Amino acid sequence: MIIRKWNRNIALSIAKSEGINLNISHWRIIFYIRFFYFKYKIIPNIRNLLNYLNNKFNKKYDGIYLFKLFPKGFNRQIIKITCLPENIQCF
Repeated sequence: MIIRKWNRNIALSIAKSEGINLNISHWRIIFYIRFFYFKYKIIPNIRNLLNYLNNKFNKKYDGIYLFKLFPKGFNRQIIKITCLPENIQCF
């Protein structure tokens, strides 16, 4: 297990290696997931994330939206980019 501090540059580097060019929509999700994890010590599930997005931004987000942002699999890619416990522990 690799331990390193997470920052925007690390996220950009990981996203680039995943073929993702991060935009404001990605960052909203990344920051929410990191906030949720450090507050509750768990990664929010997709339903929780979609509820947050729908309520916060008054739009109708769904799984298709998440798949467009993270085409190789939302869970796998978001865990990598946010540097949360599955593969890499950041602090």
